[in-house]
Amino acid sequence: MSPVQPFSRRSGGPLVFAAAAAAVVIGASGCTIDLSEFRPGGGEEPSPSPTPVKAPPLLESALETLRSQPAVTVQGQISPSQSSTVSDISLTTTRAGAASGTMQVNEAEAQVMQADDRIFVNASDAYWLDRDIVNPDTGSYADTWTRVTGEQVGVDPAAMLAPAQLADIIAGMAPDTGRARLENLDGTTAYRVDLQGGEQNRVWIGEESGELLRAEIEQLAPKGADSGPRSRLNFSVPESSEVQTLYDDVLAVAQDELKNSPDARMAVAWKGQLDLSCETGGACSVSGTVQDESGSGGDMSVLVRMDANVKNDELGSKKCDDSASLEAGGSVELSCGVDFALAPSTSPQTYQMSGDARLSTQALSGDAREELVSAIEEQRDAAASGASPSAPASESPSAAQSAGN
Repeated sequence: MSPVQPFSRRSGGPLVFAAAAAAVVIGASGCTIDLSEFRPGGGEEPSPSPTPVKAPPLLESALETLRSQPAVTVQGQISPSQSSTVSDISLTTTRAGAASGTMQVNEAEAQVMQADDRIFVNASDAYWLDRDIVNPDTGSYADTWTRVTGEQVGVDPAAMLAPAQLADIIAGMAPDTGRARLENLDGTTAYRVDLQGGEQNRVWIGEESGELLRAEIEQLAPKGADSGPRSRLNFSVPESSEVQTLYDDVLAVAQDELKNSPDARMAVAWKGQLDLSCETGGACSVSGTVQDESGSGGDMSVLVRMDANVKNDELGSKKCDDSASLEAGGSVELSCGVDFALAPSTSPQTYQMSGDARLSTQALSGDAREELVSAIEEQRDAAASGASPSAPASESPSAAQSAGN
């Protein structure tokens, strides 16, 4: 968090102090990565199959099986479009979109968690140094659950890797005709199905299991998305006990570790100067305007908070704070006040006041965190009973205002 530079003035008039510019230099490390093994089809030598079968019904059956699963685990690599950066990924995503796992970029590993359409990562400084994120509270991200967008982390598990959503993405590239031939897939006999796009998009389906085992997709993009990451992913179905453990882990994080989580989804900063004004009697107010500097657009909103401190050597110091929801592309005013409650005197005394204020972000308000916990508990109980959980709750404008979206 970046403190403002303090100024001081006597209490006879308004007191103004300027916000210091929060300048954070993010180090960018570059490297050359050989993508020949990552490229869809790379490193695989197909073996001729004497028993080709029709591809469309085989794929349709495998995708229906996938849709019926309570969760799916993916392990492999993803890479953003037009980038040579490859991330190793190991994630389990449930039918309801709850997810837990890890991603590793170069030597930096991040824990990833998603629940009720909210994505959080917990990673070291090394991970954040590779991210193009600059905020007044960037220094607090390391080893803290921090809210991010799917684009920032490289994947949106609920939209891309939940069983039904993943099946829908692949179904959208299903071939109208064609044959599937048997190949040796890491020691398992599997049918290879070329999707639309040929060698750039293909899947493997177990000969005996009839289940989806691997997918290599050039653009893993859900319906409505302009683009998605390149992916080479292996699939497995977790045991029901593993699904319950996932929910228990996600619930523990939501209950115990998200209270003070920051929000990295937007770049925020003070707009212009902060104002500190004091009146006769010792009442002082601090105010300033916060603006979105990310240019991200959309209907996103972030909860921003100001912590102010007003002080005098003789009178001591008093603190106040204010929070508000900042809409993407907009601005919002924060204001709070303190009162030194000076008694009336026949010999008035003038005090020199000074102050500072810090700007930070909050991933969730208290009410929003309680709603998140309730949603996870509902999904966990539904998974345990085998029922279909309700869809993630979409926040109304009024709810977003209080919850920071």
